[in-house]
Amino acid sequence: MSLPSARIPRQLARLNAIARGPGAIKLPANVKSINLSFKFQNKDGHMGPRKFWQQNLPQVQFHNPTTPISVSRKFAATAEEAGKIPALLSITYTDGSEKSINVKHKHSDEILQDLIRLTEATPVPIEEQPLLTRPSADLY
Repeated sequence: MSLPSARIPRQLARLNAIARGPGAIKLPANVKSINLSFKFQNKDGHMGPRKFWQQNLPQVQFHNPTTPISVSRKFAATAEEAGKIPALLSITYTDGSEKSINVKHKHSDEILQDLIRLTEATPVPIEEQPLLTRPSADLY
């Protein structure tokens, strides 16, 4: 995403990127919490979860403010240890059950689709997604 160079338009673009986009979904009431776990280093299939965390998870959190969403990033000291660190998206439901998806080597869009499929989330209609614009100069 390319942002404008001027300060106010750049801030508006960042806020709109959080409020609008593919992650603008409403989770059902039976979703208690979401946890994303992956390693600090991007190689070996952890780039997709990182991009999902940066681009899509803020949108999901914006439209579901009461649902706790946590991210756990693990650091691998050795190459052998790095290969053993999983990348998981875990969804906990109000009945106590939990579903986990292996998100290693998956693109961020594919992770979002898995989240929507597992939770049966519904997209927020575009007319309900806030759009911030700069006020016109003639208001001043």
